[in-house]
Amino acid sequence: MNLRVSIVVLVAAWFASFAATAGAAEVLPARDVCQPTTSARSRDGNCVPCAVGPISTRPGFLALLEQVRTRRAAFADIDRRIDGASSDPEVQSLLQGRNLALALYGSDADFIAGGNASRCLMGDNEAARARATPIACDAIPREGLVVLLTAGQSNISNTGAPDQSGRLYQPHNRFYNFDRFDGRCYVARNPLLGTPGGGENVATRLGDELIDRGLAKTVVIAPVAIGGTYLEEWRARGGKYFEVLLATIAGLRDAGLEPSAVLWHQGEHNAFAFSTNGAEDGTHLQVTPKMKEAGRLSYLRNYLEIVAGLRAADVTAPIFVATATLCGSVPDEIIRSAQAAVPNPALGVHPGPDTDQIGLTLRHDGCHMGRAGTELHARMWADRLAEFWKSGARRP
Repeated sequence: MNLRVSIVVLVAAWFASFAATAGAAEVLPARDVCQPTTSARSRDGNCVPCAVGPISTRPGFLALLEQVRTRRAAFADIDRRIDGASSDPEVQSLLQGRNLALALYGSDADFIAGGNASRCLMGDNEAARARATPIACDAIPREGLVVLLTAGQSNISNTGAPDQSGRLYQPHNRFYNFDRFDGRCYVARNPLLGTPGGGENVATRLGDELIDRGLAKTVVIAPVAIGGTYLEEWRARGGKYFEVLLATIAGLRDAGLEPSAVLWHQGEHNAFAFSTNGAEDGTHLQVTPKMKEAGRLSYLRNYLEIVAGLRAADVTAPIFVATATLCGSVPDEIIRSAQAAVPNPALGVHPGPDTDQIGLTLRHDGCHMGRAGTELHARMWADRLAEFWKSGARRP
């Protein structure tokens, strides 16, 4: 039995085994409010425009949205497991509703954890698209093809620094970039389409790494990362950006493409409260051990929701979860421990690289990668994929 078939069987069994636990949890409820203003200037850039309703009217996306809604039993079981993971009344209380967000995120709590009532989306990089070279998606060779869906926050978007002369790294191999905004394919170059920022993207270097090492003959990168986001904003139940994932997956399928791997790099923003004892709006926090335990369990819940949502969308590709918390301070052990608990090979979820090992000297602003940091970051992802494929997993 090959890897894809094995994961399909496991996922089907996973959902079936939890069918009896389906409760009142609503997956992707309808949106009726926009709340586009926050105290975090970096996140305000994601907030124009803001509109109610689904983010797309394409039939493939709407069908996928409804499919995820009908497979919501596993989400109720995630709640059962997380809510029962601690017997401490205070931890249990913090895990309910938005209580933890109110304790950790200051005035931005409702924006971060309010789900569908606060979704805001940025547009495509029209200047970069105007410079891009289009190619028909069905003209991309399928032999030895790797399709990478890259998600999370800024360090897997276009935030890498150029070289000292201001030039961005450009690939020396020919591979491709799927733009989720228009559903078309382009020759890959920095900055990538589909994710914000005007700098280098680690996935652009990763494409070269995979081809140079003979791990792929060609690569398609489908970036969806949004800088400044918390994991709560990506969760399947009410996370304002989970629809971005579904729209991208539907677009890839319309183009005859399917993810070979999902690379997730997120954690720096969730670590902020624990590593600084403060919220982004300047609120000083007294972070207690019980808040830390609730934070760890909540983060794990959100990741499990994302995995369950992707599997409900029939994404059978392996999902790689990076360890990533370093941004201007020191690595945070609370979020790191939660990230370490997510991988589950039986469900096709595996550890990604530990990018906290990329020190502050390789980050141009203490958080985002400098030229050498991006190069190391790409090698770490390539090493992880190489190890996975060499372990007996199906290669492209």
